[in-house]
Amino acid sequence: MEIVKSILKNNPCYKAGKTIVVKGLMLHSVGCRQPSAKVFVKGWDSPNQDKACVHAFIDADNGTVYQTLPWEHRGWHCGGSANNTHIGVEMCEPGCLCYEKGVLVGCSDREAALAAVKRTYDTAVELFAMLCEKYGLDPTESGVIISHKEGHERGVASGHVDPDHLWKALSCGYTMDGFRADVKAAVDKAKGKQESVPGEMQVSDRGVKLVAGFEGYRQKAYRCPAGVWTIGYGHTAGVKEGDTLPSQEAAMALLREDLKKYADYVNVCVKKGILTFVPNQNQFDALTSFCYNCGNGNLQKLVQGRDAATVAEKLLLYNKGGGKVLEGLKRRREEERDLFLS
Repeated sequence: MEIVKSILKNNPCYKAGKTIVVKGLMLHSVGCRQPSAKVFVKGWDSPNQDKACVHAFIDADNGTVYQTLPWEHRGWHCGGSANNTHIGVEMCEPGCLCYEKGVLVGCSDREAALAAVKRTYDTAVELFAMLCEKYGLDPTESGVIISHKEGHERGVASGHVDPDHLWKALSCGYTMDGFRADVKAAVDKAKGKQESVPGEMQVSDRGVKLVAGFEGYRQKAYRCPAGVWTIGYGHTAGVKEGDTLPSQEAAMALLREDLKKYADYVNVCVKKGILTFVPNQNQFDALTSFCYNCGNGNLQKLVQGRDAATVAEKLLLYNKGGGKVLEGLKRRREEERDLFLS
């Protein structure tokens, strides 16, 4: 996670100079089709921006965090009393969304939108885990991590529905309960307290080969359809224009390292009983490939309370982008299912 300090020193909120004792964290989504955090930083660093100021924006194109207030500074992010207790973080939104009169009514490229939302979600998990450690917060305690929508329901924030509106509209499987669980897992892992799963598994060479085959190899950095600099087999962390890998073996090493994170998601599903059966190696590889492509939220949605046969059947349904079946996703789901059942 990269944090760029971009304190809004010209914003009246910053100049007010009030501080808080941090008791919680509030997750927001900007509510407009603007993926660039820099646009908000530039626009809000003004004496005229006298109604709103948050602690950070997460860029939807690359996942960079732009810190816009000191963490203990009182922000103007929720229109309610949670300004006195909570840090507010905004996730930027994909440029392919369509808003009319403040209401999200459509999306012109669902695949690109899902990739962008996944980046902001993953970074938000990492950022909130860091802040929970910094301020000694328990992410599972009631009221500690809330969305703007949940803040309104609790009577501590104005009547907004973010970020739930975005996640539901895209059917991406993310929920605030899942978000809190992911933050908790990240905190525990950072502290070395992650519970071990008997026989905790890792992706086999067969699983790595499956993912590599669908991701495709690129030696030089390129912009993916969502506008993110990518290299190797779908690797994005820290990639910038002009980067080149020394070999295909180096790309494969990056992929193996990236897959550890998604293997951990599958292991956590086993540990928490979200996955009702203990997977064999082929099932584990197939689920890790699915998670790498579709995200942890969709993984949990796929396996929650289902037996192995039902998971194999439902896996084929995740083959659409923008409401249309995509041939590449169709083939990937079929190969993952074949591996799962072999």
